[in-house]
Amino acid sequence: MDAFVEVVNTDGTKERFPIEGSQVTLGKSGSAQISIPTARELELEHLLIAPRGKEGVWVSTSQGAMTPTLYKGKPFVNGMVPWGSELVIGSLRIRLTNKRETKREQTVSPVLLVALVVGLALAGFMLLKDDPHALPSGEGLEPPELFTTAAECSATGDPAAAAESTEYRAHSRGDRVRFDPRDGVQAVFLYDEAAACYRRAGNADKAREMEAQRDEMKEMVNAEYAARRLRLHHALQTEDWERAVIETRALLRLTSFVDPENDYVVWLERTRRIVQARWDKEREARQ
Repeated sequence: MDAFVEVVNTDGTKERFPIEGSQVTLGKSGSAQISIPTARELELEHLLIAPRGKEGVWVSTSQGAMTPTLYKGKPFVNGMVPWGSELVIGSLRIRLTNKRETKREQTVSPVLLVALVVGLALAGFMLLKDDPHALPSGEGLEPPELFTTAAECSATGDPAAAAESTEYRAHSRGDRVRFDPRDGVQAVFLYDEAAACYRRAGNADKAREMEAQRDEMKEMVNAEYAARRLRLHHALQTEDWERAVIETRALLRLTSFVDPENDYVVWLERTRRIVQARWDKEREARQ
């Protein structure tokens, strides 16, 4: 597919960048595939852009970005947009196009970011297997889903009281998600359980409210999960060991509720140990 990102600067000049591979990042960092270092409104990696054939393009804005991404004049976090769509970040206009761009916008349901970064290829780090200090290859490894089963109301007493208590705990966890990603995962489980308890108590409206908050939190956590995997991929490619340490630790926290014997989790833990050793060595060399 001939897909491109067209950036229109404040002075009207345009730059066109091909979208190579399954996804690219756009930002002011040198590690972003589409790097615009002079754009102060951009984060280091502001957007994740992933073509999805005729469906359009999946776009995700970096969590915590100071300058919002606007689509049709409204803040845009993540979702599918049709080819030909224009995004605005500060003074920049960003147009997503391909050769078979459709003139009529299509409505496409958003899909989870989990599908974007499945099986990140780290073939450049496939070193000798008998080298204990070599980075293990993550090629072909599928990151586990964080949410696979629906929670049930575990209350043995009044389900309404249990629902209110669980809802409170879910809100508390959700408020702390920016400090520890594990709280976001826990919040999803708790919202799910609160919904089940409200349904048992006969309060369908509150159950639907809990399900809506569950889905919103799940989307946020999955977006963070995918973005962290992408940042780890770039850190390993650029040998940014400090960033690799940060991302492996965060990913291990996110997957702390997953089977520790999962192949991806095992790979992640081994990678963390190796990049930590390389970062420590790099710091020692600077002293």
